[in-house]
Amino acid sequence: LPPGAAVAPTVSFLAESARTRANASNVNEDDEGEDDAPADFEDHKSCYPKCTWSCKKPVCEQDCKPQCEQPRCQTRCPKPDYNKCAINCQEPHCAAFCPREPCKENPQEMCSSPKCDTQCASPSCLLKCQGHVPCENVCHPPKCSWNCRNPKQCAKPECRMVCEKPMGCAQNYRLPPLSPHLTVQQTFEASRAKWIVYDWSECGMACGKSTQTRKVVCSTGEDHECVFSPKPATVKECEDLRACNKWLADEWGQCDIKCGKGHQYRRVHCTHKDEAECTENKPVSVKKCLDSGPHCTECKVNLFGGRYLDGWTVGFAPGNYNTTEMIARGATCEQVSSAQVHGICCFAMLYEYGDFNRRHRGWEVQLEKGKYPLEKLENLGVENNDVSAIQVWLDETCSTQGHKFN
Repeated sequence: LPPGAAVAPTVSFLAESARTRANASNVNEDDEGEDDAPADFEDHKSCYPKCTWSCKKPVCEQDCKPQCEQPRCQTRCPKPDYNKCAINCQEPHCAAFCPREPCKENPQEMCSSPKCDTQCASPSCLLKCQGHVPCENVCHPPKCSWNCRNPKQCAKPECRMVCEKPMGCAQNYRLPPLSPHLTVQQTFEASRAKWIVYDWSECGMACGKSTQTRKVVCSTGEDHECVFSPKPATVKECEDLRACNKWLADEWGQCDIKCGKGHQYRRVHCTHKDEAECTENKPVSVKKCLDSGPHCTECKVNLFGGRYLDGWTVGFAPGNYNTTEMIARGATCEQVSSAQVHGICCFAMLYEYGDFNRRHRGWEVQLEKGKYPLEKLENLGVENNDVSAIQVWLDETCSTQGHKFN
C-alpha cells in the first residue's frame, strides 16, 4: 500500500452494560440507609408533643448502556526500500489461433502455410522484499454517550414517626372538693339511643335495575339523638332478573273424554333454555275436566230410502221398533238405502227380521255415531236393503263416565 494510506477496518466493540450510580458523587456510603435525624422542634408552650416523619433514603442504580459512534482508524506502515525487492514472474499462458479454412479467403495462394496468430496473457508477478515490514492500525477513541433509564426495581423509602417527649404540663392531679349537695355516682344505667333498621322492600322493577328502600328510625323517636353513629342507608340499587325468565303456558287442549270426567293438557315451558332459571312456581300442565254438554244425551237415528241420504226419511228416538212400527212411521223396510246416528253415546241395532231375530236367525248390525251409505251398510252385513226392525238406545255409562277420543 502507498505510505499513509487510510483504511476503515471493521472494529467490533464488546459494549458491556454499565450502570452508573445516581448522584453517586453526592452520596456518602457510610451514611447510606441511615435514618435522618428528626427535625428540630421549635420551642412551644403546648402540652402536646410535636411529631415528624423520619425516612430512609435508599440509593438505586440507574440502568445505563453505552452508545458509540463508528471509530476512525488508519493502517500505518514504514516506507519500503524497493532496492531490496525483486520481482518474480511466472511464464505467461499463450495460445495459437488459426483460421478453420485457411484457403477459403485466398484460393489463388498456396495453402500449405496457414496464417496463425499467437496471444499471451499478462504474466503473474510477485514483489518480494527482504525483511519484515511491520504495519499497525491507529484508531481514534470512539465517541460514546450513556443511555440511561430509571431502574424498574428500587426499594421504597421506609418512614417512621418520631415524636418529642411530652412536657410535664399537668402538675395538679387532685380533683376539686366535693360540694355538700353532690354525691358520687358509681354506676350508670342510662339506655343509649340506637338506630332501628327495618327490612328492605322488594326491588322496584321485576325485570331489570331499580332501587330498594327501607325504614330507619332512632329508638327514641328523635333522629338527632342517634347522631353519635352514622345512619344506615335507606336506599340502595338492586337488580332483579327473576321475572325476566318466566314460564309460558299454551292454551288448554280439549278434554280427552267426551261426556264424562277426563283431563285437559297444555304445554308449559321456560323462556330460558335452563328451566332452573325460571324461579317462579311452574304452572300446571294437566287438569281435570268434565264434559256434560247436550251432545252427551243426544240420541237419534235416521233411516233413508231411495237415494243416499235422500228420498224418504224416518227418525227414531231411543226405543224398539218392529216392522209394524217402522211402517207406521213411514219407513219401507225393503228400500233402506242409508242411515245416520246422531249422538256420541247413541247406538242402534238393525235386524233382518221384524221380531228382532228372536224366532229366526238372521243378520244384525250395530251402528254408532256416523253416516252409513248403502255400501257401508252392506259391508257391515245388511242384505238386500231390507231392515225389518231397529233398536235405538242411549248408553248411560258412556254419557256419565266418558268416551275416549280416537
